[in-house]
Formats: sequence, C-alpha cells, structure tokens
Amino acid sequence: MEGQHYHIDNSFQFDNCTAAMKESWEKHGSILVYIIDGRQRSELQNALQHAMYREIGKQLFGGDMEHAKSECKLTIGVPILRETSKDFRRVYDDNLKTLDYGAKLEVIGMISISSLFNVESAHKYIDLIYDTYAQKGVSWTNFINRSKDALKA
Repeated sequence: MEGQHYHIDNSFQFDNCTAAMKESWEKHGSILVYIIDGRQRSELQNALQHAMYREIGKQLFGGDMEHAKSECKLTIGVPILRETSKDFRRVYDDNLKTLDYGAKLEVIGMISISSLFNVESAHKYIDLIYDTYAQKGVSWTNFINRSKDALKA
C-alpha cells in the first residue's frame, strides 16, 4: 500500500497531517487513516525489561543476563516487530531468518529490538516475557511484580 505516513509530536505536524489528509480526500474521494500510539517505551518499561533479563539470566542461565536478553529479543521481540513493521520483517527475513539459532542470538545481541517498540508493543513484550519465563520456572521478584502492576495502573 502506497501513501504517506506522519509521526506527530506537535501541533505544527498535526496541522500538516490534516492538510495532507484533506488534500488527498479531495483528490481521491476516499482515504484510509491508521492511527497508532506513537509514544516510545517508557523509562519504567525499560527498567522493568532489564530487571527481567537479570532475573532470567540469574535463574536460568548461570547469571548470563546478556544471553537472557538476546533470547528474549529473539524469541519474543522479533516476532512482535515482524508483526508490526513490514520493513523490519523484510530485513529480518532477507538476512537473518535462515541463520541457525546460535548465530541469530549472536546477531540479535547487537541489534536494537525493544528500543524500537512503541508503548503498546513494549507492554506486549513485557507481558510475554513475564508469562513465558514464569512457565519456564522463573520466580519473579517483588520489584518485577510491582513494576509490572504499576504499568497497568
């Protein structure tokens, strides 16, 4: 689907977007508008993710937080980005999808994944990490439980 997209952070950008929508609507008689929450993940979400990586690393990987982080990014974060970004999906599929698991972990360890999330995707990522690793036997700390609860408040 071709067209224009706008990231709006202020009233000037909003005015430009509405003018472009009006112009396109007048020209074509029909437009499709797709609105998503454009805020980036919060500091609390970022802190919680790292606390979860540390806890997973401590309980499952002999203290190796980096391995835990890479595994979460690969097994949970990549599918979220592939679902939400056709550009990421294309790049991942063309360059990384055929690598073996160990090579993927190594590469993903060097790539920003969760920093590309908006607030909604970061919530989904945190929820999936929490549920997935609880099923694998991770006992979450009070800090992690309280922080996760605070995100929903």
